[in-house]
Amino acid sequence: MYSFADVEERLVEAMLVMRRLSDREAGWLRVKASWPDIVGEPEPGDYDARGYLGNSSDIPLRPLPATRNDIAMMEEAFAWVMAAKAEDRRLIALAIGALARGEKRVPWMRLRKPMGIKLGAHGLRKRYDRAMHQVVKAANQGLLRPTACQTL
Repeated sequence: MYSFADVEERLVEAMLVMRRLSDREAGWLRVKASWPDIVGEPEPGDYDARGYLGNSSDIPLRPLPATRNDIAMMEEAFAWVMAAKAEDRRLIALAIGALARGEKRVPWMRLRKPMGIKLGAHGLRKRYDRAMHQVVKAANQGLLRPTACQTL
């Protein structure tokens, strides 16, 4: 049985997997039909092709691409959210997005403006709790029947 924290953690992981997916449209827009432009290097020397001078420790590591299992788990977690009301899904997405960015707690005061309200940060938290309760129920009902990611 999934708890509230388990489902919330799974949704945060799903959000992080979604960020690792490639953006096909942006990649298509970058394609050029002609020879690539020649770009001169501003500084001669030990220049890394990724744009960094000096130590290799300066280079941020790229995340690994998502595997099929990661994507299946992400899709399953996002399918659970469909159990919540349509107007609460945006609130869930904003709250989970804040947690995925590394926030320790959901910033309810900052979520008021994107949700279109001026007062009631405590009400947003209660609304989120009720909506996530529906999501947890959907996740636990899904445990009773096998899904594609459980068979992988």
